[in-house]
Amino acid sequence: MPRPALLLVLAATLLTPPVVGQSDFVSADALRSAGLATFWQFQVSLEPDQAILDAYLVDDHLYLGTNDGYVFALDARTGVLRWLQPVTRSGYRLRRPCHAAGRTIFVTPVDIQAYDKLTGDGVGRQALRFPPGSGCASDGDRVFVGGLDARVYAFDARTLAVDWKITVDGPVRATPVVQGRDVLIADDGRSVYCTTRTRKGYRWSVMTSGANSADLVTDDAGVYVASQDQSLYVYDLGYVGGGGGHLRWRALFNAPLRDPPVVTPHTVFQYVPGTGLAALETGQPYEVDERVRWMLPEGRAALTVHEGRVYVLGSEELLAVELKSGTVTHRVPTPGLSIGLPSPDNASIYLVASNGRIFCARPIGAPPLRDSDIRAAETPGTAQPPNEESAATQPAAAAAPPLDVIRSRQTGAPVGGKSKVTRGFRGDGK
Repeated sequence: MPRPALLLVLAATLLTPPVVGQSDFVSADALRSAGLATFWQFQVSLEPDQAILDAYLVDDHLYLGTNDGYVFALDARTGVLRWLQPVTRSGYRLRRPCHAAGRTIFVTPVDIQAYDKLTGDGVGRQALRFPPGSGCASDGDRVFVGGLDARVYAFDARTLAVDWKITVDGPVRATPVVQGRDVLIADDGRSVYCTTRTRKGYRWSVMTSGANSADLVTDDAGVYVASQDQSLYVYDLGYVGGGGGHLRWRALFNAPLRDPPVVTPHTVFQYVPGTGLAALETGQPYEVDERVRWMLPEGRAALTVHEGRVYVLGSEELLAVELKSGTVTHRVPTPGLSIGLPSPDNASIYLVASNGRIFCARPIGAPPLRDSDIRAAETPGTAQPPNEESAATQPAAAAAPPLDVIRSRQTGAPVGGKSKVTRGFRGDGK
């Protein structure tokens, strides 16, 4: 059951505008010099013994996991807090959730749980008969989870019953990824599989030279596999002319890779423990020495790209880096904001601190938030798509307080979970 004090904290938090009464988390002048401006910032209320350990950006939502198993869900565009739920048991970590059928799905060591994405109401729970090893991914109808028993399971997104399962060569710690008609899987047994998502129809498999525990990433070029054999592989998906699984290219590094790459149309960014952030060309085939465009020793994660720059999370600072040369042009101090959430598709920067501060910046000139955006996010079921038309600048402090209707009416029993995601952002490579 939720602690009574925490429920009072949540009530107070839900009635607090995102920025009212708060000083800037990040200097406005420093941001401006880097071509950025604060889009919104928010402080979730934590008890003295609580801390944020894990954070995920999933579609249009942010999920923050605490050390004692609670999860805060926020609207990513506006920073509006939607709900709070106890999902994991104290001492465990939050795995990456997914969205399916209007629900947020969490996998824990003992069960799979479903909550209404907007209200946080608990709508389903199913005990697991296997030890899960990964976060979850979905195609909207099914939820895919890797197991430590060397199997991958597909659950019905509405009933949470097992639809099918497939045996692989080793424990699965990498979160599967859905691309088109397929689901891609990597395991600790050095294998990468492609199977159809509806009927577990085998399409192809390949072998790497090491365990594959980093989450998979796909784009039109193929599937990216960051392997512990110190290599980043890209395999063809095989949509044209059948087949698939052909090696497009491979980049070699000097340390095992345990974090997924951040993929943009022309550049891939890979964190290498002990070395830093590598920027790689995507257009050259096979293994070439020139593929690594530059290496940034102080870089921990590429967050987004915009107009010839990539914004990189360093050690308590945000770096504006020239995309072509790797030259750091501006440094923005971000004290305590040590968790970065890559968002390469929409030029947004998300940073999270262990004390509950959440910060979002966008390039100068991006359409600002309006009161209507805030009101739509506050009321479940009325959210509108982002409006890119120009509007009079609205200060973040003008955001209206969230309504009581977004507070969850369900609590559920706390259960377990463990995550790999924040390792690279701490920079320790463990």
